[in-house]
Amino acid sequence: MPSVRRFAYAFARRWSDADDLAQEALLKAFRAIASYEGRAALGTWLYSVTRSVCLDHYRSKLAHARNAEDPLDALAESMSASPLAGPDRQLEARDEAECLWRALKALPAEFRVPLVLFEIEGLGYEEIASVEGVPIGTIRSRLSRARQQLRARLGTLESVPVATVGTSAGARSSNSGSARP
Repeated sequence: MPSVRRFAYAFARRWSDADDLAQEALLKAFRAIASYEGRAALGTWLYSVTRSVCLDHYRSKLAHARNAEDPLDALAESMSASPLAGPDRQLEARDEAECLWRALKALPAEFRVPLVLFEIEGLGYEEIASVEGVPIGTIRSRLSRARQQLRARLGTLESVPVATVGTSAGARSSNSGSARP
């Protein structure tokens, strides 16, 4: 599922790592489907499983790095740009996307996760609150703070639409009737 892969990339260093995490999350979801109670949409539950897999993976890598006393590797992201006008524009779009992903990944997880789910995956406040296990007001606050921090990291975000990162169409799904800020 492309949305699970994109969401996993918010935690991963490379797309290949995101593929592995997404595959692990889908496998974990498949094995645990009997525990799905239907209190939230299946997609929301799947994002929760993916988040859990990614955070567990991140924690185990941190613990391993601390035990080995090795510094964490520098971000080495590779991004394949969607076909645009020409090679120069593709390279420019790729650079912009890499810069934006780097800035997103630099945000603390409590801000990065809601921002990716809202802006990139198109989830509504209620769904994100369900994934994160926090009240809707907390999600609204975290989204606001995430945008502020992202703008500060990028200088000015006005000319770079967040929703175009990692998606070919940049479209948001309208699976929730939530009001948008």
